Amino acid sequence: MEDSVNYAEYTVEQKSEGAHKRKRTLLIALYIIFCGGGMAFFVGVLKLWPVGAIIPLLTYILHGFTWRYAQLEHKYEVANAKFRVSEIYGRKKQVTVFESFVSEFSLIAPMTDEYKEQWENADKILDYRGSKKTTDGYFARLEKDGVSTVVYFEAINKMLKVMKFYNAKATVVTTMRY
Repeated sequence: MEDSVNYAEYTVEQKSEGAHKRKRTLLIALYIIFCGGGMAFFVGVLKLWPVGAIIPLLTYILHGFTWRYAQLEHKYEVANAKFRVSEIYGRKKQVTVFESFVSEFSLIAPMTDEYKEQWENADKILDYRGSKKTTDGYFARLEKDGVSTVVYFEAINKMLKVMKFYNAKATVVTTMRY
């Protein structure tokens, strides 16, 4: 993390709801089917006990390679006049999924009824909130090349102050929990 007045970052863990909950459930079902089916096939049908004994180990290895995709965090960062959203898988692999200059946003505001028309009506909506039920939900609207993009994120006071520094006319600052 940088140590600067005009820098802010915040990370939220994706809650198990919606599509993320389905992904987690499917992975758990995959582990059960792989282990149970493998044991039933190799031990029950083919009577290969040594191979059947390896199936739980193979399930554990499969879990090690795939479960990180069920552990998702969203990292929001404002640095060098850019707003960047990254997804962190398994608390290790970080992938930048969105990046734009803060000054390019036409509106940065809370997700309230007052701004509902702005955050619902867009060509492209990118939802990077940890939970759909968050009270700290904010959106940033970007109009570029005739396409309107809205990015949903969770904000903190420091981040809003930094965004206001880089784009004062478009940023609506409210009191946040942090």
